[in-house]
Amino acid sequence: MQKIILFIYGIINLNVVSAQNLVVNPDAESLPRGTGWSIISQGASTCLLVPTSNFVNWTMIPDGSTNYPYDHTTGAAGGTVFYSGCSSGLQGPFELRQDIDLSADAATIDAGAMTYVFTGHMQTPVSNQTDEGRFIVDYLNASNVVLKTSYTSSWQSYYLGSGSGWVVYTNTRLAPVGTRIIRIRMQTEIFFNPPAINVYFDDITLVKPVVLPVNLMLFTATEAWEEIYLHWKVADELNFLKYDLEQSNNGIDFIKIATLPGGRTYYSYTDKKTPGSTAACYYRLKMTDNNGKFSYSYIVPVFFKGQPVLQISPNPAKNYFTISGLQHPGVVSLIDANGKNIMTNKTNASTYKINISSIPAGVYFIRVGDGKNIVFKKLVVQN
Repeated sequence: MQKIILFIYGIINLNVVSAQNLVVNPDAESLPRGTGWSIISQGASTCLLVPTSNFVNWTMIPDGSTNYPYDHTTGAAGGTVFYSGCSSGLQGPFELRQDIDLSADAATIDAGAMTYVFTGHMQTPVSNQTDEGRFIVDYLNASNVVLKTSYTSSWQSYYLGSGSGWVVYTNTRLAPVGTRIIRIRMQTEIFFNPPAINVYFDDITLVKPVVLPVNLMLFTATEAWEEIYLHWKVADELNFLKYDLEQSNNGIDFIKIATLPGGRTYYSYTDKKTPGSTAACYYRLKMTDNNGKFSYSYIVPVFFKGQPVLQISPNPAKNYFTISGLQHPGVVSLIDANGKNIMTNKTNASTYKINISSIPAGVYFIRVGDGKNIVFKKLVVQN
């Protein structure tokens, strides 16, 4: 069955621009080791085996082995990760933290208009240990009192089924009035099989979002046979440059597959991705203005459920086309390439014929909904 995943955002959708990272030493690379961070607690320095023997101040240079994979930043030898060390017993949680001074933003914060975005990466690669880690982000006032609810990620552990490779955690939050400090905390625990605490952190960011001069109102991804049709609708493009369409097989690692210049309201692109090579694929937009500022859209997933059951003939069509394979009473709509609904008809038949003699030539999409499923098919209309 074909699938369409549709997300609709309102006009006041704020897009986060890549901005200056407020975190000092975000990827554990700065020397001396531990720069910018406060060690609250850590495992005893009894790590005797390479690479744990180079553990210093909550940081380590992994060797790329199964238990000590390379860092998230480079994925190669020489990179450093945040690592809480070794413990001779079942201890924890161990904690590393950094306090970020926000006094320069005090006026905006107290006006209730300052938002911050936290992002961090964590890896728990050892399957036979219940080592686990988590992030905590606290918003504190000038007296170091936590204001309202902090962001706390779930505990991640390979053994407990919550992740093995690098997993990204992110949180966008409006700073409570009175906030003067954001405290980022990394915690680990160990439950058996000491000494190494095989939990690693990398690439920690805290940024202030900026609103781009574009509002993403609609973004869809539709599977149809061996193609995926992507459409998005925007409003209020100001000083805007381009959209980079990016695709991923896992929802984490994206590659650019197309670039479309700005200047329109509706956009579309066809990806020749072949369903069956993966269970799902994911899409997002990188939106860039003329000053080089950019933001990312929300991610749209497409889950493949097999080949389509509906048949369209003839296709290309001239004066009419016939849909066969309908299994339930439903509604058939014809939609143009800009997302405009051209016609809508109800049918109870398994085969349905539609007159298109008055329709201009072009690429269209047939939408069939039966109350349970929504199926899209591509139609080419010729003169």
